[in-house]
Amino acid sequence: GWYVVLQVALAIVSGAVGSAPVDKVTTVLNLKCFAVLLGVTTGASNLNLWGLIQQQVPHTVPWLLSTPLLSLTCLYVLFKIGDFVRDRVSKEDDGSTDDYEKLWDRFAEETEDGALCMTLSHLIVQVTRFHITGKLPLPGGQVPPGAVPTSGHAWALFFCGIGYAALIPIMDVVIPKRMPRRKGWVKKTVGNCMSFSWLYAFTWAIQGSLKMPGPPGAMLQALLVTLFAFMLIFILDKIVDLPCTGEATDREVRALVAPLSLLIGFAWKQAFVGAITAITGQVHLSTPHVETLCMAIVLALVVVPAWRLYILPVVMNEEVKKLERKELATYEQHQQPGGGGGKVEPLLAAGGANGGGKLTDAGAAGASPEDLARRNAQLLRRNADLEASIRDI
Repeated sequence: GWYVVLQVALAIVSGAVGSAPVDKVTTVLNLKCFAVLLGVTTGASNLNLWGLIQQQVPHTVPWLLSTPLLSLTCLYVLFKIGDFVRDRVSKEDDGSTDDYEKLWDRFAEETEDGALCMTLSHLIVQVTRFHITGKLPLPGGQVPPGAVPTSGHAWALFFCGIGYAALIPIMDVVIPKRMPRRKGWVKKTVGNCMSFSWLYAFTWAIQGSLKMPGPPGAMLQALLVTLFAFMLIFILDKIVDLPCTGEATDREVRALVAPLSLLIGFAWKQAFVGAITAITGQVHLSTPHVETLCMAIVLALVVVPAWRLYILPVVMNEEVKKLERKELATYEQHQQPGGGGGKVEPLLAAGGANGGGKLTDAGAAGASPEDLARRNAQLLRRNADLEASIRDI
């Protein structure tokens, strides 16, 4: 169900279904916003579903490892169906795929990859934890009743995470370059295995050594995990900046950053889940499920707009600038002699003439109002960037 919601939402936001967006940059940011939110939701639902299925097989390592293979097969077939549907919808109107429909396909595939790798890594780490403790965790990764992981178990799982991290560059060498998406799956899955291993190693250490269960323990765990991940990211960034590291080394080092973000995210997810569970256990305005849903909606209304408006543009700054340069280059190419635009005139009117900076080129006369509005917005942003650069100088 969440997978269908994901596809429909991205199709509408991208303009592949319904009216075409006016601004491609805004479209990319909106696509990234919905792709991340719905992608994490889809991945979490898959994680719990296949974790429940894993509980039904015999509790031996070979049988438990068959669950990731089965989930990979089923999700691969589902993604192929989704790719076929996207292709048919994109070509239904004019027989071709425009830029916005390509964006839909791109962000849908990125989100599918994230959900798949999250599910596979969770199932693999479940088997790893079973091999260490002899008890299979609950479907969501919680410690099963009666199990008491020791500090030795926590250290063993922590070093397993280091082993998974070491597999990332190995997989880059072993898997052929002609299989880029499958190579990405394997590397992301191994990286996520590192994150989940360290997450549960911290959980075992705090619950076993410090004896802090419940929301206080979950909050302390989130803070320690965040500090640990920030220190690693700082070290990795310094390694990338070293003049002795080549492009290939820098690429593999950067591949560790995304799993660390997953580690931080799931640590705070556990803290929020523990807090909400404690609240619903003491406050009874409605059923626990309704109270949990209401608090989740309030939290989303506070966090998501701030993330979309202020954090996401900064995170995607380089991609947005690249897209704007590409759009501007394409526009200028159309205005060159022989490109259908004739003589090139100033793109922005000086001093606010012609409507305060509207397009004045003669070649835009045949463009649609949507294209004119989109180009005008792009050029205004470009002009603001140039003015900012001049002020910095």
